[in-house]
Amino acid sequence: MDIRLVLQFAVVAEELSFTAAAARLGVPQPWLSTRIRQLESQLGVPLLLRSTRRVELTEEGRALLDRARPIIQGAADVEELARSLRGGGGRLRLGTPPYGSYIPETNRLVEAFRARWPGTSVELDIGWTPVLAERVRQGLVDLAFVTGLSPPAGLEALPVSVTRQELVLDPADPLAALAEVSPAALAGRRVAVFTHGLNPELSQALFAPIAAAGGVLVEVPDIMDFRPMRDSPEPDLILALFGWAAGEAARQSGRVTRRLATVGPLRLYLARRRELARLPASRFWDLARSEAAPR
Repeated sequence: MDIRLVLQFAVVAEELSFTAAAARLGVPQPWLSTRIRQLESQLGVPLLLRSTRRVELTEEGRALLDRARPIIQGAADVEELARSLRGGGGRLRLGTPPYGSYIPETNRLVEAFRARWPGTSVELDIGWTPVLAERVRQGLVDLAFVTGLSPPAGLEALPVSVTRQELVLDPADPLAALAEVSPAALAGRRVAVFTHGLNPELSQALFAPIAAAGGVLVEVPDIMDFRPMRDSPEPDLILALFGWAAGEAARQSGRVTRRLATVGPLRLYLARRRELARLPASRFWDLARSEAAPR
């Protein structure tokens, strides 16, 4: 079987229009129609239902499209590799958390990658760890920086940074006199935390001890926007943040940081699927492995 027939069929199946598919492939529409009929003849089954107004997939056509998707992706990967080998660059789809800009290691790695391979575009996909990990598993991004107490399940993970949970306090708060704050010291206090649904597993591990000690958890949907704290009329409100972002939050709000004595340490991992990666992703992974200094 001519694999090009399958790839051409896939474009028609995705567009459900011979006109649109021919334009996308840059070929004449009659020629493309003849090619699809050749494929149907080889298989001995109809793949498309044609009318003057629409094109629909038959059951056999849907089955073939499902099986063809890995071939389509493989062809795209080979084309991207060819461009890279010719010096044409390619692209890197990189997932990063909303607080990624506060993590020195991620900034350093992205800048080093761009300097070494300036022809490769870096597309950033912003999200919290569960979403990014799932996008990596589905192949929607090549790599992702994810946060956790342990590596994400089912993915290969490389530790690139480490931090702890910290509290951002009013300087006049009695707790500011402590070098480290225990959950018991937060009994009766209101503590702003990230929304549970953003990372349920990590939220439970970090904040359940505070709630169990009598602390009052206040979920904040946009926990990385520090302006409300700066303008807050509630100086007794305490903000719980990853250490990477706590310093910037304190600077913007005129407050101080103190370590929270809960589980830890928290690690930032670079995660990828175990399957063969695109060349830009392999390059970034090797760069992270050689330059990152996990502790």
